[in-house]
Amino acid sequence: MSNIEILECTLRDGSYTIDFQFTARDTSIIASALENAGFSLIEIGHGVGLNASNCGKGIAAATDEEYMQAAASTLKHALWGMFFIPGIGRHEDLELGAKYGMDFIRIGTNVTEVEQSQEYVEHAKKLGMFVSANLMKSYVLPPKELAQQAKLSEKFGVDLVCLVDSAGTMLPDDIKNYIRYIQDIINIPIGLHCHDNLALGMANVLTAIDCGAHRIDCTLQGMGRGGGNPATEILVAVLKKRGVDLGIGLNRVMDISERLIKPMLQEKGFDSINIISGYAGFHSSYLKTILKYADLCGVDPRDVIIDLCRADQVYAHEELVEHIARKLQHRQAGRAGLHIISLPDFTFPDRKIGEVPDDSLPEAVKKVVTTVRAAAKKRGRRSVLNIVAAPSTVEKTTVSRFVQEEFDYVIGSVEVDSPVPLEKIVEVADGIVDILLVDAELKSYLDEPLISKVRLITKQSHVVGYKDCDVWVRSVDQGIRVLLQGIRGRHVIVCGTDNLALKLTLSMMEQRAKVTLTGDVRNRLEFCAKVLKQLSLSGMDLEIQVDAVEAAREAEVLVAFSRQESMISRTMVEVMRGDGLVFDGGIGSVSAEVIAYCNEHGIRVVRPDMRAALASELASLLGTERTVKELMGRTEIAGVSVVAGGLVGRHGEIVVDSVSNPSRVIGVADGKGYVIYEPRTEFLENVSLVEKTIMKRQAFFEMIHLESCE
Repeated sequence: MSNIEILECTLRDGSYTIDFQFTARDTSIIASALENAGFSLIEIGHGVGLNASNCGKGIAAATDEEYMQAAASTLKHALWGMFFIPGIGRHEDLELGAKYGMDFIRIGTNVTEVEQSQEYVEHAKKLGMFVSANLMKSYVLPPKELAQQAKLSEKFGVDLVCLVDSAGTMLPDDIKNYIRYIQDIINIPIGLHCHDNLALGMANVLTAIDCGAHRIDCTLQGMGRGGGNPATEILVAVLKKRGVDLGIGLNRVMDISERLIKPMLQEKGFDSINIISGYAGFHSSYLKTILKYADLCGVDPRDVIIDLCRADQVYAHEELVEHIARKLQHRQAGRAGLHIISLPDFTFPDRKIGEVPDDSLPEAVKKVVTTVRAAAKKRGRRSVLNIVAAPSTVEKTTVSRFVQEEFDYVIGSVEVDSPVPLEKIVEVADGIVDILLVDAELKSYLDEPLISKVRLITKQSHVVGYKDCDVWVRSVDQGIRVLLQGIRGRHVIVCGTDNLALKLTLSMMEQRAKVTLTGDVRNRLEFCAKVLKQLSLSGMDLEIQVDAVEAAREAEVLVAFSRQESMISRTMVEVMRGDGLVFDGGIGSVSAEVIAYCNEHGIRVVRPDMRAALASELASLLGTERTVKELMGRTEIAGVSVVAGGLVGRHGEIVVDSVSNPSRVIGVADGKGYVIYEPRTEFLENVSLVEKTIMKRQAFFEMIHLESCE
């Protein structure tokens, strides 16, 4: 057991998870960190192997040579290598690797095609490389036949044979049988590369080690193709628990994993396609073909995978996949597509919240915030209560029955008619939701914005202020733009001269729509038009029209916000274009009669849906807060003055992306608010010093101190 080696494959197999987008810089930083943690074998490069970017296998973020340069210039003690598949990789790719001192090459072939590797094994050996034969899809052959292929690889001159569970389909007993058969007839070490589709990766690794396997592949966070690989940090911990110390620092490994790798991964549970792939022995490289014909035939792709693997576990030829999908389609014809489930009877309480009197307000708010929190926790999102000041015409505090669960936040809303209910609302919500998103606009009936009082009484939740009117108008603006697939030259009628209408009019003008502003008072219209033309940067003219019906003639869009004045009438709709759009911007600015007419005549009536606009506004506000509090500032790195986050630097100061946790150099400040992205010679020494120090910090060569550097 003391003869075990770990081959750390994150920078190669892990690249599948991020569409092969590890950069050369990532390679330098992560490889350096791994070496510093104690790893002696590190695999890098495109997940599919050498020359894969040039063969339609996915374009990596760097070239093979750039990956080689990164590893060769960074690693001092650890050995590094790459993957190679005959027919994709070429002899010249091996020669390029030799030029950069590549220590090992892993030549992978389907276990039924091992003879294809011979010429490349021999060439790599002549170049002085350690060569591993990776017997891909090892499970396709019985153990005795696989052992013969391993023997053939040994005859070609490889230094190690690697058993490969490409689909994560093997059980521990399978691993035991394969390794024992191989051991009986070869005299070189055995390795194991497995996947975790059935959550047996670590069990298989431990079985392989107990059976005498010499080299084990693993990745940080289990990051890898399909169901992923056994996790490096867990394997190191398990080996230490078994009394095997490979000289790898467990805490350092976990730091690298959490700080450099985990942020790249999207949280997810078990994927049914990965599970069925492990069950059937299906290689995920053919998944696109499966999904294509499953969708075409309207069948379950999991059934296609199972039937395919009964026929062929090595390849998924399109003709075979299509035949299987159509056979399943025929088999399912005439059968119900639903699984009938018998449910017990439930009694559902009245879920309507709506307008509430003051005495039941806390209970209504509690229902919303607990619903928001529960949904957010289950989805890994942040919980938010939006508190907005109602229009002056509203006389009731309203707790919305709708909880927004889309995008990055779960948001509930309360509309208040005065500051009076705020204490009751905050008392219930504070500490339950992560964020109180509060209207910061001063409405006509308020002495001060709602947010002023909310900031004073909130103790736990994070308070963020926003301008509700701006978000409201933006949701209407974007809705119109997307529905019409662009608004340049479109004829848009905006009804009314209220605040929201004027904001939208200006935006429409800026986007070069043909805008007509209509209202009851000509003097008011003329004044507003004059101001809007002065504010507009587009140079577009703005028409005004007191006669709303005449303005609407042949219009493509009618928009109104007022719930009392300047509403959209039926006559206006009758004279607009038949394929036009009516936007009820005020949710009540179009009467029920007009809506009924529109629906009867196929005219779209749309109201604002603020989900996207509200989520983007919140993200922008939180991002700005983070920029100011965490990224912006001035400090020193390696004795060199640096600035970040928009702070205007002095001439010659190095501009980085963050003052608290810098990850890269952006350029050099020119002292006038601009950045020199291609620094002159006089700045190169400082740029290089700062860049190298940042990379060392990211690779955890030293403790990070913001106030002082090396």
